[in-house]
Amino acid sequence: MKIFISTDMEGLPGINSWHHVEEKDPRYLGRYMAETLTWILDGIKSSDLNSKIEQILICDSHSKGENLSYDFTENDDRIYLISGGLRDYYMMTGLDASFSTVFFVGYHASIGSMKGTMDHTYSTDVYEIKINGKHMSESTINAAFAGNYDVPVSMVIGDHALIEELKGEMPQSVLIETKRGLSKFAAIMKPKNLLKKEIIEGTKEALLRTSKMLIKPYKIISPYDVEISFKSTAMADEATLIPGVKRRDGMTVTFKTNFYDELMQTLLAVVYAGEIGESMGR
Repeated sequence: MKIFISTDMEGLPGINSWHHVEEKDPRYLGRYMAETLTWILDGIKSSDLNSKIEQILICDSHSKGENLSYDFTENDDRIYLISGGLRDYYMMTGLDASFSTVFFVGYHASIGSMKGTMDHTYSTDVYEIKINGKHMSESTINAAFAGNYDVPVSMVIGDHALIEELKGEMPQSVLIETKRGLSKFAAIMKPKNLLKKEIIEGTKEALLRTSKMLIKPYKIISPYDVEISFKSTAMADEATLIPGVKRRDGMTVTFKTNFYDELMQTLLAVVYAGEIGESMGR
């Protein structure tokens, strides 16, 4: 049994502002990620399925992917760590059909979510992402990538707005709320000891549901029609330089594909290109 863990930071407990997840504020950077992952590891070790787990692959996926110290692997010889970028598939690098389950840790609400803590989708320059006309979040986009390999997402840890979004999308998954947003940059944090207990127990339950095959992989049926709206026309200008990407209007680009791995790579290329486009006029 192999566990894939994709980590972000905006949905972690104790985090509510951009400076909390930047290098200029060492009080926060990596601290709550490591703490949350330690609780998950406690849940794995106390699970009846612990002896069946061969590997725990952690994909550090916030920003440049340099938030979790390599020293964390000392906690268990089964832990492998993916760090740094650029890299294929970004938040899902390393996942394949050999994995039994996926955990999303520190994930956050999609762009435009009311009272979603630091809500965005891949980039603060993106206004919205749709696949086949459906509004998507990082969670659903990445879950569909896992579903492409028939791997289920058995646990998601994130803010209240995200959990509310996913209740209908992933009803069989263990969904654990870390905080409740009051606005984009303010939140009521759940008590640490309570959250620790919930994550330990939630991890055990996620593994149990996985072993009993109670969680269906999250899938989107091909062909895929992807629509990405930016916050600036300059971003769309740059994104349309990518072959296959078409302009729908001033701030929206689209592309089509029959393959989800190609969807993910193109989506990331479009987002990165958009960020470059806005910088051209500075």
